[in-house]
Amino acid sequence: MICNVLKDKNILVMEERPMLEPRTGQVRIKTVLAGICGSDIHALHGMQPSLLFPTVMGHELVGVIDAIAASENEGTFKVGDRVVVDPSFRCGKCDLCLSGKENICEELRVLGVHCDGGFADYFLCEIDMLHKIPDSLRFEEAIFSEPLSIAMHAISRITSTGRKKTAIIGAGPIGLALLIALKELFEEVLVFEVLENRKSAARIIGADQVLDSVGDTYPAEDIDVVFDTVSIPSTVTLTERIVKRGGEVIIVGMAKPEIGFQLLPILKKELSVRGTRMTRREDFKAALDLLTKTDPKLIQAIITGYWSLSDSIKAIRYTETHAGTCIKEVLDFRR
Repeated sequence: MICNVLKDKNILVMEERPMLEPRTGQVRIKTVLAGICGSDIHALHGMQPSLLFPTVMGHELVGVIDAIAASENEGTFKVGDRVVVDPSFRCGKCDLCLSGKENICEELRVLGVHCDGGFADYFLCEIDMLHKIPDSLRFEEAIFSEPLSIAMHAISRITSTGRKKTAIIGAGPIGLALLIALKELFEEVLVFEVLENRKSAARIIGADQVLDSVGDTYPAEDIDVVFDTVSIPSTVTLTERIVKRGGEVIIVGMAKPEIGFQLLPILKKELSVRGTRMTRREDFKAALDLLTKTDPKLIQAIITGYWSLSDSIKAIRYTETHAGTCIKEVLDFRR
């Protein structure tokens, strides 16, 4: 089997390895598509503190079950099933897991970070990490289920009802996933973005307004709920200015430890500021259900390129350096 291996910081190589054999409770997946995520770029530069070298990156994955090792869940899936992978391992036993907060399990591990992922023509995962792809979905839509599940979980962090206007800061893959979901929940959805290609995608998907991220001319205290998918000092400043008194702020972006939140606006406006991390099984199911109701053209507006496994190193570098032309790049193992 052929793998894209991150040997060390900034060292990517193509490597041939023996075929993987699943252990009890595992399945072997023949990879069909693998999305390239911003966190893969972080890993490339050694900015994933939990990452172990060498590793095969890749956690946005769809494929076909190639082999199953016997387990109590074996009857749920069979060889040949089309599946999408929830890339997180959880213990399933702690208080957090048992209370439906498995996304913050202390034993949480992620494919492509703590163990080999799916930038390879085959990979292994636990059978309970799988979701069947609905018959009505092509692989080309199903590959967006992982980013969309992140959005669904972020939306679940809203606690109040009756909110009318929301803003998304940043129209990368997660911001656009939020847009797809929020259109059905709010009367008005605004997107703040600086890159023209991402503004265009936001308009195609149906944002009511698409504005520059600087946002200096946008009215203060006008937004009920703000989702910050960027989380840098300038977007934090924008968030604190445009959110209404008593409003909610959901921090979605992979922020650096210090991003410059000011306590005074939070106190004076009595804001509710919440973090959101990864996804739960119910969020993945909700994402797949939403995708069955979503026009495929909207997903096509987000996926800007397909690459073969042999070009995967080039694809990862391209994603890193061409934000102005790409949004979501995908490895296609059928090429």
